[in-house]
Amino acid sequence: MTAQDKMTEQDKMTAQTHIVIGGGSWGTALAAALARAGQGVRVLVRSPENVDILAQGKCRQLADMPAVMPLLATTDATCLTTAKMVLVVVPVGATQQAIDKIATHAASGTTIVFCAKGLVAGGGHGGQLMTEIAADRLAGFETGILSGPSFADEVFGGLPAALTISSVSRGLIDRVQGAFFDSNLRLYGNDDPIGVAVGGAMKNVIAIASGCAVGLGLGDNAKAAILTRGVAEMARFAMAVGGRADTIYGLAGVGDLALTCAGPHSRNMAYGMAIGAGETPDQRLAEGRHTVAALAARAASMGVELPITNAVDRVINHGETLRDVVAGLLARRVGSE
Repeated sequence: MTAQDKMTEQDKMTAQTHIVIGGGSWGTALAAALARAGQGVRVLVRSPENVDILAQGKCRQLADMPAVMPLLATTDATCLTTAKMVLVVVPVGATQQAIDKIATHAASGTTIVFCAKGLVAGGGHGGQLMTEIAADRLAGFETGILSGPSFADEVFGGLPAALTISSVSRGLIDRVQGAFFDSNLRLYGNDDPIGVAVGGAMKNVIAIASGCAVGLGLGDNAKAAILTRGVAEMARFAMAVGGRADTIYGLAGVGDLALTCAGPHSRNMAYGMAIGAGETPDQRLAEGRHTVAALAARAASMGVELPITNAVDRVINHGETLRDVVAGLLARRVGSE
């Protein structure tokens, strides 16, 4: 255990008020933004090696980026006992483990903000949204969702971005906005966390479809059609699970989708482009590939029609060829917008 990782009792009494669970690219970027705003922040990570890397102002996943200010980090989950705000910035598959740590160590009433985008596997028909996980497991805490168009490397480097902080608690929104005030992030409040969670999960799937079209050489017209009809799918599913369509037309929906489909800088777009080009994509790249099966199953169980989502699921998880899936989409009966 490194010197930076050791927390004495005095350390715990004076520990930083904001804890970021997860020292990957997005967690480190958010921690750096909080530090720029003059906030006390500590990053909870799994390995002592990552503690040392963060102490140098670096990020393992963004090794080519210039260093920022040193970031305090620890592997000791007891740091959560003094947290006023906890940002959960882990892959969706690790959400349950993060929640276990919060439930064990954090004080009731602590502000919890989920920052990952996707569905958590299980929970009955397909998977659960972050809002549903929060309601099931963190009933004694105030919870919200932070989402929107944001590449981690740009945020880590100090470039500006606009995001959505969503919660049914106006107080939570005010607190999170206040924490990031004077940082490079501008946060807009929203009271529809279900819609925000849907936007964050589905935009990755639509981006894979968009990338497939580009990789297959179908042209800009096809890409525009996928984006537009993808927004319709996002709004349809959001309303089906209790969210609002207008949320999908904001930063957490259309805004995030536009960025994610802008080009290969997006991991999900790059993943789809590789599939479209007949290449084997890097399986570590895209969150959307983990989300699509749960999303398709959940929609099917509810009778919600998601043609683009189902097409991506058939290609990734059921072995159908991309050209056959595209032909099937084009053969669908036309309707009205």
